[in-house]
Formats: sequence, structure tokens, C-alpha cells
Amino acid sequence: MTDKKLILWLVDDDEDDRSFFIEGLESLDVNFELREFANGKEPLCFSDANSDIIPDIIFLDLNMPVMNGTECLELIRSHKTLKNVIVAMYSTSSSGLDIQCCYEKGANLYVIKPNRFQDLKNCMQKILSMNWSDFLCNFQREHFILKV
Repeated sequence: MTDKKLILWLVDDDEDDRSFFIEGLESLDVNFELREFANGKEPLCFSDANSDIIPDIIFLDLNMPVMNGTECLELIRSHKTLKNVIVAMYSTSSSGLDIQCCYEKGANLYVIKPNRFQDLKNCMQKILSMNWSDFLCNFQREHFILKV
């Protein structure tokens, strides 16, 4: 898919969901480095201590302990190092209110977690092969939710 090593962060408290996500990534032809975090506070603390490590994409769950995804998203958007990073909300919630809240707080994409492995692979392939510059320059609200 790409020769460039993508730096990806996955922020999700559910270990099974993280494992499923990793399996999906590993099944693709993509060069990546993944860092996992179990709540919204961890990536912010990590970035403060390692400001030279900037991810290409942050996959951010919504419902987590300590700090939830929307709180984390707000802090990412005001963080000196992370404010311009692509943030894909990655949640089981299909609530219109949750989706609207994430959109308003500055997420770039909203992904409803797939249950089937092939759907996960298709989803990951779409996200990782996107031309993000074009997507962001020509952003349209109807493309905010990734449909697989």
C-alpha cells in the first residue's frame, strides 16, 4: 500500500477491540508502527514526554474510563504537538448525538467499529490509502462517517 512507515495511535480501553484492530492492520500490506493507549489521558501524557513522535493518524474510541474520547479530542485539538494530526473516532456508537459532537469538536472521520474481519480490513484499507490532503481540503460533511 505504501512504503512510508505510518505512525498510528490507537486509544481504546477494550483489549479485545485493540487486538481485533491490530489483526486487521497486520493483514494489510502496510508499513506501520502502532502505539496503544487504554484511555484518553495516556496519549496526551505520552506526547508531552515525547514531542518528537507525532502520529499520522489517531484512532480514538469514544467511551473510555479516566478520560473519554470527546474530552481527549478537545485536548488534542488544542495541543501544541497534536493539534493538526488526523483523528478518526473509532467507536461502537452510531448515535447521531455522538457523531455530531465529534464532528463539532474537530474529528476528521467517524468510524463505527466493524464486527466482521473483512469489514475491518476494508475500513482500514480505505483510511490508510486516503489522500488526506485532498480529503481535508475538499471536506464535505456527508463524508465524515466512513461507511464500509
